Amino acid sequence: MRVAMLTYSLRPRGGVVHALCLAEALMKKGVDVRLFSLRRSDIGNESTSFFRPTAVPSTIFDFEWHEEIRKRLKSMVDAIITRLPRNYDIYHTQDCVCDTALHQLAAEENGLPLHVRTVHHIEGFPDPYLNQCEIDALRRNSVKITVSMYWRDQLRQRYDIDSVVIYNGIDLSRFENLPKHRREPFLLFVGGMEARKGLEFAIQTLEILTRRGRELQLLAVAKPGFRGVESHAWFEHLIERCGVSGKVRIIENVSDEQLIDLYSRASVFLLPTRMEGWGLAIMEAMAAGCPVVSTRAGGVPELVTDGENGLLTDVGDLSGFADAVEHLMDDGELKEKICAAACETIGKYSWESTAEKTLQLYEKYISRRGKTIAATP
Repeated sequence: MRVAMLTYSLRPRGGVVHALCLAEALMKKGVDVRLFSLRRSDIGNESTSFFRPTAVPSTIFDFEWHEEIRKRLKSMVDAIITRLPRNYDIYHTQDCVCDTALHQLAAEENGLPLHVRTVHHIEGFPDPYLNQCEIDALRRNSVKITVSMYWRDQLRQRYDIDSVVIYNGIDLSRFENLPKHRREPFLLFVGGMEARKGLEFAIQTLEILTRRGRELQLLAVAKPGFRGVESHAWFEHLIERCGVSGKVRIIENVSDEQLIDLYSRASVFLLPTRMEGWGLAIMEAMAAGCPVVSTRAGGVPELVTDGENGLLTDVGDLSGFADAVEHLMDDGELKEKICAAACETIGKYSWESTAEKTLQLYEKYISRRGKTIAATP
């Protein structure tokens, strides 16, 4: 079985992380898998590989970056269509860009081998063209995997599409033998700058905590989203308006080792997300023993049980976020209980299990397709 694992970026976005980790776990099971990804041609040698090393063979396609969404999407899709090999048994995508390219290829070449799509969430892009691209990709014919029951139900309710739930995993070996740091007085946010992740809520929560007399800072590991229009300048203006200048630091690039170090030193991991597929960053925080505050959004409540292995609030409840942070910082017994439960929770998930279930799905549909072809006169 030869598997082409496609993703649209080299950066540590959720779908990219999923593609790398799943490909690595499949390779360990003896699957012949190769990663295919895109890179802006104007970046060139500044970014020649994924955000972290991987043993999985990879091929990177350069595309011409355009400010205008339609031109950029066309350039990305064309780069895949032009260079993607046609000799794989399975093409596994994570996003609407790679989906669109595969469907165009299938139309041009009268079909391709099995196409599998992992739906992490339904984005709901504000740009109408990009949003329609996502909807069209979802509606086209491919085997769908969703990463939570919430998104399985949403896919069915919104588009009458069936899917198989396969949860994300985590590589706990990355968090072994962490040094016993003293937790430092800062909140950690890890996610994109796009509105969905709620970075502005984290900044506004810090404002409330500062007004309450808390000496805290916020460190946000955050990159601009797919549209590329989210800017540091907008958030710097918000930081100034909230009166927390000097208390917030936004950084785009950290190594995997540096990120784990931040998880191990932060007082609280705060992800005030408006919508989440599952919560890979939440899993990482749990694995590093950093207590989690997040929202009842998307697949998060399937991973985090409020009051047991983390604290959850409603989306946009700034006072609720601030209260939750203070509870964890003031109540050592609560914090200890939550971190212990989080450690137990995280032990239930592994990329090995995710790969095994994915491999079973591949085999099921390849077998089904073979029977269909054999029955055709």
